[in-house]
Amino acid sequence: MRGEEVWPGAQLTSDAELDEYIRATAHSANALAGSCRMGDGADAVVDTRLRVRGVRGLRVVDASIMPAMPGAQLGATVFAIAEKAADILLESESQLAQH
Repeated sequence: MRGEEVWPGAQLTSDAELDEYIRATAHSANALAGSCRMGDGADAVVDTRLRVRGVRGLRVVDASIMPAMPGAQLGATVFAIAEKAADILLESESQLAQH
């Protein structure tokens, strides 16, 4: 717990140096969410069955449908969205087969 500082390193001491380090190393880890919000409201791009409003036959199944950015890693949440999408698609396929 009290070992040598690894990042950003003891050589960076001024606010300007620390600010530059943050600008150079901070990233989103490519885990963006919420750009294609799911919901019932008029501002929702995707409905609760993952269908893109106004585009027939297109669904979105990724982190972009989350209504807000979660405070944790997205992996497990995206897996849950994908499993729900599979259930929805299988249900839709089953309904088509019955008609």
